[in-house]
Amino acid sequence: MTLPKRHLLLSALSLALASLMPLAAQAQNLKWNMPTPYADGSFHTKNTRLFADEIRQASGGRIDITVHSNGALFKMPEIKRAVQTGQVPIAETNLPAYGNEFAFFDIDGILFLDRGYDAAERLWKISKPYLDKRLNAQGITILYTVPFPGMGMLSKKPVTKLEDFKGMKHRSWGPAASRFAELVGATPTVLQASELSQAFTVGIVDATLTSSTTGVATQAWEYAKYFIDFQAAHSKDTILINTQVFKGLPADLQNIILTAATNAEKRGWEWSKREGDETKARLVKEGMTIITPDAKFQADLKKIGDVLAADWEKRAGPDGVAALKDFRNK
Repeated sequence: MTLPKRHLLLSALSLALASLMPLAAQAQNLKWNMPTPYADGSFHTKNTRLFADEIRQASGGRIDITVHSNGALFKMPEIKRAVQTGQVPIAETNLPAYGNEFAFFDIDGILFLDRGYDAAERLWKISKPYLDKRLNAQGITILYTVPFPGMGMLSKKPVTKLEDFKGMKHRSWGPAASRFAELVGATPTVLQASELSQAFTVGIVDATLTSSTTGVATQAWEYAKYFIDFQAAHSKDTILINTQVFKGLPADLQNIILTAATNAEKRGWEWSKREGDETKARLVKEGMTIITPDAKFQADLKKIGDVLAADWEKRAGPDGVAALKDFRNK
């Protein structure tokens, strides 16, 4: 009889401790570390710091979040798992970086699928239930998301038609960029963003798909002459929280976090649009030329995008086919 009684006592004690967790969280200040892969100067990082500040102020310091920028705490490939395993309670990352794990993480990376912010928002709403299902099963909750400005291309030479890609040496940042280069007759070369300027300068690459934000950050006018404003995709930055940690908080703290997330998302989308306009203006100011594809070029690029979308559907399966059908029909 002793062993069962002992088990009953331990079970009762565990339940009592569990019931006290929200009270404990309410009674003490929580110190959270929040990794982000982006540099301090990034509008994403600035937005995240404001998100953390709002939570700190609204909670009276009961949740104090320290934002660790530039991959200093965890590198991009490690961030999602750090939240999943509870190494950190909250983090900022880019879900397409984990596309090899789950195809829907990479839906933002389908080039020439969504053009402009309205389309990017529709794609997000359609893909979110699939993302939620996967992440929730891993103990992760999405708080909010913010898009990058539309993806274009930095180039040494003008590109105004599909034929202009042939023979170019194209910097690749992943499978989608490499596949795009192959489809347009360019040669893909895998390089990190930190190697971009030198690679252009010594002739390793002639062009790269990226945003005007990256162009300004890397002072593209020193190595490229043109920015082709494709608006090819809006990759989205996503803020994640460990579900168990979040649900263990008192209701008022949960509401404070959700309110701050709503504010950060609204602010972030507005800042992204402004960022795109301001960084393109800066490129022009520094002597670069912005090229906007004409209707014929856009139609040809859309055909390339259809091939890339079909590639993605094969990886994503029936859910992927259904999601893209839904997107195209709206």
